[in-house]
Amino acid sequence: MSIRSTLRGVVYRPLRHPDSEVTMTAHCMSGDGCGWMLDATSDLGAGGVAIIEHAAATGHGLFTRAVEDMACVVLSSRQEQDRRAQAHRMDHAARQRSVGGTESIEHTRAHGL
Repeated sequence: MSIRSTLRGVVYRPLRHPDSEVTMTAHCMSGDGCGWMLDATSDLGAGGVAIIEHAAATGHGLFTRAVEDMACVVLSSRQEQDRRAQAHRMDHAARQRSVGGTESIEHTRAHGL
Protein backbone atom coordinates (compact mmCIF):
# COMPACT_ATOMS: atom_id res chain seq x y z
CA MET A 1 0.00 0.00 0.00
CA SER A 2 1.37 3.38 -0.92
CA ILE A 3 1.57 6.35 1.41
CA ARG A 4 -0.74 8.27 -0.91
CA SER A 5 -3.58 5.77 -0.57
CA THR A 6 -3.05 5.57 3.18
CA LEU A 7 -3.26 9.32 3.69
CA ARG A 8 -5.90 10.17 1.08
CA GLY A 9 -8.94 11.85 2.58
CA VAL A 10 -12.36 11.00 1.22
CA VAL A 11 -15.21 13.49 1.41
CA TYR A 12 -18.77 12.25 1.70
CA ARG A 13 -21.93 14.27 1.27
CA PRO A 14 -25.43 13.43 2.54
CA LEU A 15 -28.25 14.06 0.07
CA ARG A 16 -31.99 13.57 0.17
CA HIS A 17 -32.76 10.24 -1.47
CA PRO A 18 -34.56 10.85 -4.80
CA ASP A 19 -37.42 8.52 -3.78
CA SER A 20 -37.82 10.20 -0.40
CA GLU A 21 -40.66 12.45 0.64
CA VAL A 22 -40.03 15.25 3.13
CA THR A 23 -42.47 15.10 6.06
CA MET A 24 -43.11 17.29 9.07
CA THR A 25 -44.59 16.54 12.49
CA ALA A 26 -45.23 18.95 15.36
CA HIS A 27 -46.20 18.86 19.04
CA CYS A 28 -47.52 21.60 21.28
CA MET A 29 -45.16 22.28 24.19
CA SER A 30 -47.38 24.67 26.16
CA GLY A 31 -46.75 22.87 29.47
CA ASP A 32 -50.41 22.81 30.50
CA GLY A 33 -50.92 19.24 29.35
CA CYS A 34 -52.08 20.12 25.85
CA GLY A 35 -51.73 17.01 23.77
CA TRP A 36 -52.07 18.66 20.38
CA MET A 37 -49.90 17.17 17.71
CA LEU A 38 -49.62 17.35 13.98
CA ASP A 39 -49.46 13.97 12.27
CA ALA A 40 -46.81 13.53 9.60
CA THR A 41 -47.59 15.56 6.52
CA SER A 42 -45.68 16.08 3.29
CA ASP A 43 -47.36 19.48 2.82
CA LEU A 44 -44.98 21.64 4.86
CA GLY A 45 -47.00 24.78 4.20
CA ALA A 46 -50.19 23.19 5.51
CA GLY A 47 -48.26 21.94 8.54
CA GLY A 48 -47.14 25.50 9.31
CA VAL A 49 -50.71 26.74 8.95
CA ALA A 50 -51.94 24.04 11.37
CA ILE A 51 -49.42 25.20 13.98
CA ILE A 52 -50.50 28.83 13.53
CA GLU A 53 -54.17 27.90 13.78
CA HIS A 54 -53.55 25.97 17.02
CA ALA A 55 -51.60 28.92 18.45
CA ALA A 56 -54.37 31.36 17.46
CA ALA A 57 -57.10 29.17 18.99
CA THR A 58 -55.30 28.38 22.27
CA GLY A 59 -52.65 31.03 22.83
CA HIS A 60 -49.99 28.30 22.87
CA GLY A 61 -46.83 29.56 21.24
CA LEU A 62 -44.23 26.86 21.80
CA PHE A 63 -43.96 23.83 19.52
CA THR A 64 -41.47 21.17 18.53
CA ARG A 65 -41.21 20.52 14.81
CA ALA A 66 -39.47 17.65 13.09
CA VAL A 67 -38.77 17.69 9.38
CA GLU A 68 -37.70 14.28 8.15
CA ASP A 69 -36.54 12.69 4.93
CA MET A 70 -34.57 9.66 3.83
CA ALA A 71 -30.92 10.39 3.11
CA CYS A 72 -28.23 8.68 1.10
CA VAL A 73 -24.50 9.33 1.38
CA VAL A 74 -22.45 9.87 -1.76
CA LEU A 75 -18.81 10.55 -2.46
CA SER A 76 -18.23 14.21 -3.32
CA SER A 77 -15.41 13.50 -5.76
CA ARG A 78 -16.33 12.04 -9.15
CA GLN A 79 -12.75 10.76 -9.40
CA GLU A 80 -13.17 8.81 -6.13
CA GLN A 81 -16.51 7.42 -7.35
CA ASP A 82 -14.83 6.19 -10.54
CA ARG A 83 -11.86 4.74 -8.60
CA ARG A 84 -14.16 2.79 -6.28
CA ALA A 85 -16.30 1.55 -9.16
CA GLN A 86 -13.17 0.25 -10.89
CA ALA A 87 -11.95 -1.42 -7.68
CA HIS A 88 -15.37 -3.03 -7.26
CA ARG A 89 -15.31 -4.36 -10.84
CA MET A 90 -11.81 -5.79 -10.31
CA ASP A 91 -12.83 -7.39 -7.00
CA HIS A 92 -15.96 -8.87 -8.58
CA ALA A 93 -13.96 -10.28 -11.50
CA ALA A 94 -11.42 -11.82 -9.09
CA ARG A 95 -14.22 -13.44 -7.06
CA GLN A 96 -15.81 -14.80 -10.23
CA ARG A 97 -12.48 -16.36 -11.27
CA SER A 98 -11.91 -17.92 -7.83
CA VAL A 99 -15.48 -19.24 -7.60
CA GLY A 100 -15.20 -20.77 -11.07
CA GLY A 101 -11.91 -22.43 -10.13
CA THR A 102 -13.32 -23.76 -6.86
CA GLU A 103 -16.39 -25.18 -8.57
CA SER A 104 -14.18 -26.96 -11.12
CA ILE A 105 -12.05 -28.49 -8.35
CA GLU A 106 -15.14 -29.56 -6.36
CA HIS A 107 -16.71 -31.05 -9.51
CA THR A 108 -13.53 -32.98 -10.21
CA ARG A 109 -13.36 -34.29 -6.64
CA ALA A 110 -17.04 -35.25 -6.54
CA HIS A 111 -16.80 -37.25 -9.73
CA GLY A 112 -13.44 -38.85 -8.99
CA LEU A 113 -11.77 -37.31 -11.98
